[in-house]
Amino acid sequence: MLDVRYQKLIPYPFEVVLGQYYDYEHIRFVHPETLGEYRLVERDGSSVVYEQVWPRRLGRRPRSLVRQTRLAPNELEFRFLAGRYKGVRVHTVLSEHPGGTLVDETYSMNLPGWRWLRRLVEKQVMRSVERIWKEDLDVEVCYGGWPGVAPPAGGEET
Repeated sequence: MLDVRYQKLIPYPFEVVLGQYYDYEHIRFVHPETLGEYRLVERDGSSVVYEQVWPRRLGRRPRSLVRQTRLAPNELEFRFLAGRYKGVRVHTVLSEHPGGTLVDETYSMNLPGWRWLRRLVEKQVMRSVERIWKEDLDVEVCYGGWPGVAPPAGGEET
């Protein structure tokens, strides 16, 4: 298993940053060349399942089926269930910080932990995630969204 850790301080309050993770409508407008678009498949308690239709590459639009689960008020997990990146898991912890919100993510991939491969994969993951956050910050992040923030694990919707 190969894990890549990513941290970034986002200059917005916790609620705004958390909302970005559930604002699926903004994906196709803000990230059309990086993330493509998300289509809600299922919503069940603290989890949502969406189909991610990636940007067109070489005439094809790859797809992923992703389960996004709110584990705690500040913790999320993404599991790529099928399609592109099947088996990848992303664990996200958001922490309030005087400068905004600290995003701490671990990308876990079913790859050997060879040093040369780690350097290559880590560089690609960092570049991709930095580009996505830059796109969000360039539009001063989105507010609101659909389907809305899932309640904490075991909690009730508001």
